[in-house]
Amino acid sequence: MKKLIFSLTALFAIANAQSNATASVMNDPFAQMDKIFKMQMQQMEQMEKQMNQIFKAFEQSNFGNTKMPVIFNSGGMMSSGIVDKKDHYEVALKIGKGAKTKVNVEAKNGILSIKVEQTKEVESKNGQYGSVKSYSTSSYMQSFTLPKDADGTKATYEMKDDKIIVKIPKKK
Repeated sequence: MKKLIFSLTALFAIANAQSNATASVMNDPFAQMDKIFKMQMQQMEQMEKQMNQIFKAFEQSNFGNTKMPVIFNSGGMMSSGIVDKKDHYEVALKIGKGAKTKVNVEAKNGILSIKVEQTKEVESKNGQYGSVKSYSTSSYMQSFTLPKDADGTKATYEMKDDKIIVKIPKKK
């Protein structure tokens, strides 16, 4: 009988210790934060896999005669990547109309960088109190890895309508 009471007492002590440990984990805010963090990390990993699949499908789609993705930004600029034109390479950027445009084309270490800054001035008549001038400025920059046979140091650009066309000659 003493053995039975002793065994039951030990069993109750173990059960009580386990329930206290479970309760302390449930009441421990850091243990709960760890669980939440792990769940969020799993969700982020799933989203990353899904986004990688979307980007891969996008990059493999065909836009005209190039397999480079079309890139948009909030300023409305658009580029279709570097296009091989037999004797030279070409990059065309679509830009907004009606703004003062500054263009900087630079090639360093096999990377072609194109920076475009546009400033638009709007003047409105304000009745008897005169006029109000407002300015909006946007900037855009995109870099491309040049093909091995491109001579980026001799890159030129011209503006036609709402496009900037950058021509990069091939090395001879």
